[in-house]
Amino acid sequence: MKQILIAVLLSFPLIVSAEDEEQKDSLKVIHLDEVNVYSYKETMLQQMPVSSTTLTPNTINGAQLNSIRDLSVFVPNLFIPDYGSAMSTVPYIRGVGSRSSGQSMALYVDNVPYFEKSTFDFDFYDIRQIEILRGPQGTLYGRNALGGIVNIYTLSPFDFQGTKFSVTGGNYGLAKVQASYYDKINAHLGWSVSGYYNHVDGFFTNLYNHKKADNKTSAGGRAKIEWLVTPNFRTQYIFNYDYVDQRAYPYGLYDPSTGTTALPNYNDDNSYGRSMVNNSLLLEYTTDKIQLTSSTSHQYFSDDMKMDQDFSPKSYFSLNQRQKQQALNEEIAIRSKTTSNYQWSFGLTTFLQYLDTDAPVAFKKDGITDILQPVFDRAAAMGAPIMTITDTVMNIPGNFNTTTWGGALFHQSTYNHLLVDGLSVTAGLRADFEKTKLDYSTHSKLNLNMKMGPRTIPLSIADTLQGKESLQFSEILPKVALKYAWDDRQFAYVTVSKGYKTGGFNIQMFSDLMQTQLMNSGNPAATKINVADAIAYQPEHSMNYEIGYQSAFFNHRLKTHLSLFYMDISDMQLTKFVPSGNGRMITNAGEVTSKGMEVSLQTNLGKGFGLDVNYGYAHAVFENYTDSVKVGNTVEEVDYKGNFVPYAPQNTLCLNGTYTHLFNNAFIDHITANVQYMGTGKIYWDEANSLSQQFYHTVNAKVGLVKNNFELEIWGKNLLNTNYNTFYFESFGNRFFQKGKPLQCGVTLKVEL
Repeated sequence: MKQILIAVLLSFPLIVSAEDEEQKDSLKVIHLDEVNVYSYKETMLQQMPVSSTTLTPNTINGAQLNSIRDLSVFVPNLFIPDYGSAMSTVPYIRGVGSRSSGQSMALYVDNVPYFEKSTFDFDFYDIRQIEILRGPQGTLYGRNALGGIVNIYTLSPFDFQGTKFSVTGGNYGLAKVQASYYDKINAHLGWSVSGYYNHVDGFFTNLYNHKKADNKTSAGGRAKIEWLVTPNFRTQYIFNYDYVDQRAYPYGLYDPSTGTTALPNYNDDNSYGRSMVNNSLLLEYTTDKIQLTSSTSHQYFSDDMKMDQDFSPKSYFSLNQRQKQQALNEEIAIRSKTTSNYQWSFGLTTFLQYLDTDAPVAFKKDGITDILQPVFDRAAAMGAPIMTITDTVMNIPGNFNTTTWGGALFHQSTYNHLLVDGLSVTAGLRADFEKTKLDYSTHSKLNLNMKMGPRTIPLSIADTLQGKESLQFSEILPKVALKYAWDDRQFAYVTVSKGYKTGGFNIQMFSDLMQTQLMNSGNPAATKINVADAIAYQPEHSMNYEIGYQSAFFNHRLKTHLSLFYMDISDMQLTKFVPSGNGRMITNAGEVTSKGMEVSLQTNLGKGFGLDVNYGYAHAVFENYTDSVKVGNTVEEVDYKGNFVPYAPQNTLCLNGTYTHLFNNAFIDHITANVQYMGTGKIYWDEANSLSQQFYHTVNAKVGLVKNNFELEIWGKNLLNTNYNTFYFESFGNRFFQKGKPLQCGVTLKVEL
């Protein structure tokens, strides 16, 4: 039945086309969107030798791309699992990604870098263009562009003047409002102001308190001023605010005997709240020979995350993490603007980031009874004094102040028509330096009763971990690309590039260290904890080898992009058990190879029809990775060589069909229809490849009716109500999944004046 419904939905444009064969030819054709490259770093602004996807407003609106998570699967080999909160947005691209350490894909919004993946998830509105570049982009973008980069550009008052307003209602309590105003005061000065409010009641119920486990409210606004000071000098200032408040992490217990996932059922609070402010100033000076650009930005965010880390009705332990970030970034770039064969760009960038984290962990009654007390009971069975914990809660506060600063110099040159017409070579090099410092302070205390014969003696054990650690990295990031263009419609390329993901400190490790420190208290034979070895991890590196082909045929009505890639990832940052088997830490544990292909077809079929096909295949496996796994009271070494990298799907497929039909002398001006088929899988959830999500598909659709300045949209997501898992989590030997969102539907009214 599902396959039949998919076929009907995808053939919808063919059915509609029979309605009116008499309309004028000019009304029968939709045009593929023109693409502009807004980057001020590139030497080749069109037909770049890189595997890329560019999304224009028509595509963003038609495909219902409302946040960065919605880019998942829509772009070949890009997968962004839903972790259950706006705090955790981790893109996996070409099999590369990590849920524990920093991001493997960089994000820029209006040329402003977003330093933490905690800031990635925000609502899209008034987006001018989105560029996704796949493969390492380290030469021009540096740190954390190991797998690729997402560039987002917002609408300019010089592109549009007027008022936009929309209101949306849907099931599960969806209520959304967006409004914006764009104006040009004169030919040289424009300004805009926009904002949104978004609320949903949630999709999953917590069985413990019978409340929604994932309700969410977000809101924000943007103000922009653009001033053409002179014909050669342009300035742009943008202020952006974003707020989110949500119940989070609706994880349900997985039953391996039945293969089913229960509804969430936990007693402690799971929530996430964040406020984020971005300020940026762009200065641009252009002549007929050069373009000189300065981009200055400041980003602040404050968040509060609460997590029931056992996700059960029992009171084991919980975490309350609060972060505050201040980040400054300055980048100056200059590139050539002549029409000569030789094009060049140079750049200098520097940044400073302060990240303060307060992350207290609380061991609660059941955690003390079922986890900590048995440690003393086993010691007593071996002849130690009998000790009984008298606390009902053991708090482990933690304060961590991280300061990171760095800088880079980069250069890229392109020489066109090298030796023969159509042959070009692009070469670039970046020197990147970074230093990070961590000030940490954590302590804990445990009260006990010790039985010595007939006597019971109260005593306390306490310990403190306090100190400073620092790391510094320097990287050389080269890139070479060779391109041959037959004409302005088709070319082939070969690219070799390097990227890296920065190293850092795993502060989540401190609660395990503190617990171990307490358990070893008074035992002179216990191994002393080496804090630096436990918390520090080094950068991860990737080398990407790629061959590709791009073309445009039939008066640009058919565009194709084919690419084959091989990525060699070294020093992969992975979460491993500590040698004792108690607790986990991030370390550079693995070597990975990822090889695959990407196919994109963008077609204008005429008579109002369009079809985009995006397919990605990634075969990402461990070449070298062993882990210490605790089985009972023993620790065993497990070799994961040859296993697939978890969380990275092997296949991503998106079919995006569009139709536009214009009416003459009718009540409505035109009708639009969009249908997306999204296929994903197979996804392994752990390094042992013991659990997996088989290939699954979802279908989204939208129909819009337009009259003058009004548009009414009727839309649906996951129309087949596909049951699938989107995230996996382990705690205390239990397995948890987060399920994908069920069928959603709603209505949107838009007004543009």
